[in-house]
Amino acid sequence: MKQKIKNLNMSKKNYTNILSTVLSIAIAVALGCLLIVMVSDEPLAAIKSLLFQPLSNAFYINSIINKATPLILVGLSASVAFKTGLFNMGVQGQFYVGAFMAAIAANYIVGLPKVLHVLLVFIIAVVAGAIYASVAGALKSYFNINEVVTTLMLNYIATLVTSGMTNSYFRDPDSGGVIRMHYIPEYLELGSISSTITAHAGIVIAVVMVVVIHFLMAHSVPGYRMKTVGQNKVFAQYGGLNIKFITIFCFVVSGALAGLAGTIEVFGMHRSFFDDFAREMGGDGLIIALLASNNPVGVLLISFFFAYLKIGGQIMQQNTDVSRELVLIIQVIMIMLISSRILTPYLNKRRYAKEVGKSV
Repeated sequence: MKQKIKNLNMSKKNYTNILSTVLSIAIAVALGCLLIVMVSDEPLAAIKSLLFQPLSNAFYINSIINKATPLILVGLSASVAFKTGLFNMGVQGQFYVGAFMAAIAANYIVGLPKVLHVLLVFIIAVVAGAIYASVAGALKSYFNINEVVTTLMLNYIATLVTSGMTNSYFRDPDSGGVIRMHYIPEYLELGSISSTITAHAGIVIAVVMVVVIHFLMAHSVPGYRMKTVGQNKVFAQYGGLNIKFITIFCFVVSGALAGLAGTIEVFGMHRSFFDDFAREMGGDGLIIALLASNNPVGVLLISFFFAYLKIGGQIMQQNTDVSRELVLIIQVIMIMLISSRILTPYLNKRRYAKEVGKSV
């Protein structure tokens, strides 16, 4: 009976989260359309370009898939940390470290069989992202240094170091005015899924990782321990869980996913590491995780929605007088709405605690 009540409460909570997310998205898109009407001389054409044309041909659809692929992985990266009650604000830095190390391994490791080289490159990139994230995890575990501060600082370090190295030691002398490394070998590139679906095969890896993270968080002992720490750290500690190990493990998983995202973006889209090539990726991952309530399947769906909006914004800018920056305004509105949803229980809890304190 108790289990049925618990399942019912969980179902109601999931339903509420889904409903509030859908409403947040709908309100943000509606306000975005209202802004278009206010600023555009051709509002109907702009709204049509933003909301409907991304599905008008195969090229746009494949572009949405390619755009969604890294978003899924950075969204998963952020959601794993949030689910454990930690704030990995350093997804961007881990993304760059993974991409940078993948490009180096692709260009400077030679003489291996092709299959072994591919596996080694991915392993190096994932491990690099995991190790870089674990620095913040170790500082949090052993010195109680706030992970928000450390991960944000590590973002700057990763961005500046990879930029400096790409500008100097690893720059392709034939790159002209573009700051990039050498192009990776052709056999390392992520090819098209099929002859009809020209989007690169990275989407397959991303979907597989959605399944893996869902299983990890919902059906495994490590996932249960991570969620327990996220829900009540004091209870978890009294229950005998190793909080320090779980914290570091969470950052390792989160950083590995971010490093994998960077690798797939390089191998699937750019074929080289470009200086400052994905400056918004980490922030998008954090927003996606929040909108999805840290649910892996939700991350998958919200990532496609974000990709849809981004492609729609590009089409709108090409065809009308409205800039694609409008998409950023819609994202900001969604952030504000979702933040209020997250803060409400916390504020209610604090208000209740104050009232209890006064009554005593």
